Parts: sequence; C-alpha cells; structure tokens
Amino acid sequence: GHQTDEAGNLQAGAGDASREGQDIAGGSMICRTLDEGERFWCAGALYTMLIPRDDTRCFEAALETIEPGRATPRNAHKTFVQMYFIADGLARVHIGADTREVAAPAVAYVPLMTDHYVENIGESPLRYIYVSIWPGEIPPEDGTTWREAKDAMVRHYEAQGYPSQTA
Repeated sequence: GHQTDEAGNLQAGAGDASREGQDIAGGSMICRTLDEGERFWCAGALYTMLIPRDDTRCFEAALETIEPGRATPRNAHKTFVQMYFIADGLARVHIGADTREVAAPAVAYVPLMTDHYVENIGESPLRYIYVSIWPGEIPPEDGTTWREAKDAMVRHYEAQGYPSQTA
C-alpha cells in the first residue's frame, strides 16, 4: 500500500518518477479550462461537462451558463451534495429556505435532499461551476476538522522548506 503523511498526502516512492502525469494510485490527471469539455443544452441553459463522473467515480464538475433573467429549475438530490463556484455574473442563490444575492466570485454549498435553484439577476450571462459530490465519511487520518487538517498541512510543507506565508 501507499503511505500517507500526517496531512493525508500520499508519499511517492523513489521508483515513481516514471509515472509522471499520473497520481500514485494510477489514475490520470484531469485538468481542463472552462472552454473545454462536452457542451449540451438543458432547461434553457448551456452546460459544459468539465469532469464527468465516469472519470472520477466520486464527483463531477460542470460549467452552467444562464442568460440574464433566467433561472435553473428548482431541484433536490437524494444521493449527492453540490458545491457551486460562481465564476462570472450576479446570482440569486436559493438553497432550502435561504436566499442570498452574490456577485462573482462566490461559493455555495447544497446539502443532500435540499431544494435549490439559481437565478441570473445581472445583465450578462451568469457562469457557475457546480461540483456534484457523492459523499462518504472523511477518514480520521485526514483530520476531523478543517483547522486540524490545515495545521497538519502547514507543518508538512514547512518541514519541506515552504514558508507558510510570503512577504
């Protein structure tokens, strides 16, 4: 098996140099611009599938473009949560009983089985990336809180000579 450090990072062995471009578990890197990916239309919005679930088996990421004055249909998901990264535009985000108007850049979290939709309240196209994540438990070795994980990550990189802050 592969060993991890206290921050949960996989440790590469000396013989791994020949696997450049692949992660230690053997998968291929996926890195795309927002203009790459397969485009399709749904419910009046243009989508670009950036990272399909077929390639990850645990999440997918798509860019959704909504024209001014339009909104996504209200929906909810039984098996996955979502994270939105609003890249361009002005949005009114509805999640459960809460509503918030935000200008890009902004992020939002949609819990399981929670009604949600997004409105473009600006005068230009609204572009946001949604990441659908099929949740599981975070392993204890990855830290039980984000601050615990952050502290381990800072220590890990400081031990390698990377200062935690640059001037």
